[in-house]
Amino acid sequence: MNTSILGFNGKNNIYKISFSSNTNVISPSYNVLLVSGTHIVIPHEQLRFETDYNSYSILNELGEGACIELDTHGKICSTFGKNNDNTLYITDKCNSNCIMCPMAEPARKNGQSTPFEILDELIEYMPCNMEHLTITGGEPFYIREKMFDILTKLKSGNKAHSYLLLSNGRIFANQNYCHMLAGSVPEDFLVGIPLHGPNPVIHDTITQTPGSFEQTTNGIKNLLSTQMMSVEIRIVVNKINAPYLLELAHFIILNFPSIHSIKFMGMEMLGNAIINSDKVWIDYKDAFLYIKPAINLLISNAIDVAIYNFPLCFVDRPYWHICMNSITKHKIKYSTFCNDCIEKKACGGMFTGTDKYLSDKVQPITL
Repeated sequence: MNTSILGFNGKNNIYKISFSSNTNVISPSYNVLLVSGTHIVIPHEQLRFETDYNSYSILNELGEGACIELDTHGKICSTFGKNNDNTLYITDKCNSNCIMCPMAEPARKNGQSTPFEILDELIEYMPCNMEHLTITGGEPFYIREKMFDILTKLKSGNKAHSYLLLSNGRIFANQNYCHMLAGSVPEDFLVGIPLHGPNPVIHDTITQTPGSFEQTTNGIKNLLSTQMMSVEIRIVVNKINAPYLLELAHFIILNFPSIHSIKFMGMEMLGNAIINSDKVWIDYKDAFLYIKPAINLLISNAIDVAIYNFPLCFVDRPYWHICMNSITKHKIKYSTFCNDCIEKKACGGMFTGTDKYLSDKVQPITL
């Protein structure tokens, strides 16, 4: 998030937001950002400053008791509010190197991880009963057993009503890890795992990691066998796997009949995806032609399906109801042509970065 709280010149810290001077509202053990219009007080730092209306609006939207992490320049590092799109980011690092990943290979190998002490403090400061929390990376389980401590603390603190963990799933080929996860997850816990193809040749070509297909498919089977959480399969549609999507749908039906759902996803053209654009980019109109028969087959077998990151004008109208507004707000881009579209409010737009590949192909919906 690139937004800053203008006027802030405090420490790099985590705060509870409050709009009340009543000390009973928030425990005195917390660092508090006390907001009264554009006037802000940080009691434990004896700091007072005036900010702008935009900063106040950000804080007001997060609401009473929300958690906010700021650096020394007031830049927002992370936020957690009861009704917000909350994301707990674990690490840049990953043990795969997917050819279409929106992060580049150096970040996967040498990127930063959020220190465990910061993760622990963020969880402590999070409000209870948040609507939803996504846990992501990189590969969150790159930090291995510490992830179980994080999940246990989220569970015991009753921090969210529902959770989504995004993982490549490879770690769960180890049944011990799978059982440890089953014992630590909160209720209403969903694991989202990418499966790139129906066989090792396609999947491992995309992950650029030999053996990852076997690990991922075994991981999915192990997770499903615990019956302690739901699992969804995420299929990032690209030039390499698009011709095999129908075959992949058959594979899923045969091997994972109890899967929670399938998400077909458009690429975010940054990082590795940009570097390998000649290998992975496929026009969204062409991509949908490959997705459509796979969707039909999955639905006919009573498997829930959704389409992520595809503007509506690239999808046949009968499938609009399964198109989700899935792109994080600060990453959404619309073409100038979208201004003439009567479905703009219902459309999730396109990724910033991907717009350069799509904007001249957008066809505003007028009827």
